[in-house]
Amino acid sequence: MAKKITARGFGARYGKKVREKYGKVEAKQRKKQECPFCKGIAKRISKGIWKCKKCKKKFASGAYYIE
Repeated sequence: MAKKITARGFGARYGKKVREKYGKVEAKQRKKQECPFCKGIAKRISKGIWKCKKCKKKFASGAYYIE
């Protein structure tokens, strides 16, 4: 049986490779991200802007996950 691709919202469109790549990015984005300053939990505010819940710092990093 074929492996299920986890990209939501695409249906049968755009091809398997595109949906797989998007699924990997989406899964990584939805995991809890660690603040580089205090090791608390950082939340994405907008593209590339993150805010830590513990130390209240705002910082810039990657668009989808902290790099």
